[in-house]
Amino acid sequence: MASFRLPRVLNDVIRAHNDQFIKPVKPKNGVGAFVFPCRKLVFNYCERSGSSKSMMEYLQTEAVKFAQSNPQIEVIVQPRPSKHPIVRAFYTNGQQKTKCVRKCSAEEIPEVVKSLRDHSGHKLHRWNRYVISDTPSVRGIYSPFHVKEVHEISDQRSRQQK
Repeated sequence: MASFRLPRVLNDVIRAHNDQFIKPVKPKNGVGAFVFPCRKLVFNYCERSGSSKSMMEYLQTEAVKFAQSNPQIEVIVQPRPSKHPIVRAFYTNGQQKTKCVRKCSAEEIPEVVKSLRDHSGHKLHRWNRYVISDTPSVRGIYSPFHVKEVHEISDQRSRQQK
């Protein structure tokens, strides 16, 4: 019994035709692996100013613990002379966010760092619609003024009085 084989050119055409119906998968967060949105944190402080006291205390006590517990984030500590202390976060989408911590105590700085770490990097914007839908309603928005018949709710006493 002889087996039938298509020529190589026909096989390539059939394969290309079948591939048209297969949609390519876009890499998204959560498909395959989770990519953390925050990629780098930079701590800037001044060694001489009084506003950087709490930042230096945080860096000496808790920054190493934070860096060890978050190995996916690059942590950089830089002196910034004659400036207020800041924490700057860089995100995978190219955005960056900066927080000044000059009036924060050493206990409040971890909360600021955690909020920068957990931020997605997208700019905040207000949603104008409560429901987001790909297909808007066919009927439109309901309005009681479009109804022809008016329904009344009445009890038995009002019926007897009429």
